[in-house]
Amino acid sequence: MSTPHPNPADLSDPEEILGVILDPARRGELYPYYHRMREIAPIHPTEQFSLERGWFVTSHGAVHAVLRNLRMLSDSRNVDIFDSGPSGAKFFEMMKRLLLYLDRPDHDRIRGLVSRTFTPAAIEKKRPLVQRVVDDLLDEVVDRGRMDLVNDFAYPLPIRVICGMLGLPHEDVAHFMTWAHDFARRGDVAALDDEVIRNGEDASDGFESYFGELISKRRASPDDDLMSALIGLEDERGALTDREIVATCVILLQAGHNTTADLTSMGVRALLIHRDQWDLLRSEPRLITNTVEELIRYDTSVQISQRVGPSDIELDGISIPAGEMCILVNGAANRDPARYPEPDRLDITRSDVGHLGFGLGNYVCLGMSLARCELQTAIGTLARRLPDLELASETAEFRPTLLLRGLESLPLRW
Repeated sequence: MSTPHPNPADLSDPEEILGVILDPARRGELYPYYHRMREIAPIHPTEQFSLERGWFVTSHGAVHAVLRNLRMLSDSRNVDIFDSGPSGAKFFEMMKRLLLYLDRPDHDRIRGLVSRTFTPAAIEKKRPLVQRVVDDLLDEVVDRGRMDLVNDFAYPLPIRVICGMLGLPHEDVAHFMTWAHDFARRGDVAALDDEVIRNGEDASDGFESYFGELISKRRASPDDDLMSALIGLEDERGALTDREIVATCVILLQAGHNTTADLTSMGVRALLIHRDQWDLLRSEPRLITNTVEELIRYDTSVQISQRVGPSDIELDGISIPAGEMCILVNGAANRDPARYPEPDRLDITRSDVGHLGFGLGNYVCLGMSLARCELQTAIGTLARRLPDLELASETAEFRPTLLLRGLESLPLRW
């Protein structure tokens, strides 16, 4: 029997509301509880995130202010949540090297170098590759008349794209599908067991050895691919080390894969539920750019980010002490009625979307141009090639995770 959903209007204790939000059984209905929390405690102190104290922030104004504050940092100590002991040491060591958990100045240096390969102009040159991958995936299912959008399309799409950008042989993509899945599962610290930890170690080993070998090959014989470009990056401190390149490839694969897959499947679901918006996109394909921005605002993958300040800051009259974490609820900020008229209405013609799905400031998403390209191509092609697409089930199964919101599956038919 499923857990009954309490009426948000009946809840007045912020800790109780937060408990509902953190309940994995209620992932499908987050937004009414976000609204209620924002109404009564938009900046709420809590210890529910295994913290001595953190601040749960749900208003657009406050989230935006923290994200754009260049002195607010993504604290490297957060990586400690992935330490499961000696049996999971390889995964933990890999996580400590990822860009998400590096302190300055290493974070800024590596990010500055790698960002040169992810400019909008550089990504636009990859649009034909993205289109080929999208068409290939649809060719594999079109004659069936049905598919699971998550597993047949949204999940493999970004992996095939990044593997193509890195110059990997097509026959090796299957290994990356397995490693990416096992690495992502290992990152969900709320659902660890011996098998998940063991698979995470195997995935970390696989990434380390494969990318290490590929780096050696490209150093000896450069090619016109992303791996060769990463090897060629340098500044006054020199080029990236092999370990830095391996970690960069892992974060590009993992961060770009999970979020893009989630945004694709949740975006298509939202359009098919709001059929008038699907039909509008079909009739006016030029709206695809704005459609993608509105879909990210409406139901984003990265629901929560965190920042810590080196000194006290003030948010809406509340003093946040130095060193205490701000838990920024991007999903709630994207539905704040103080910023967006009728925030719960999907409107692909909405002007000035200005969502926070890709962050701001020092930690704005490195791969956002690639994600936009993939989303525009994927959703636009679905609307063009499968205009009669519809949901094959009235229910949707969400993953139990909160930081990265996404669907387990989405059965569709046409």
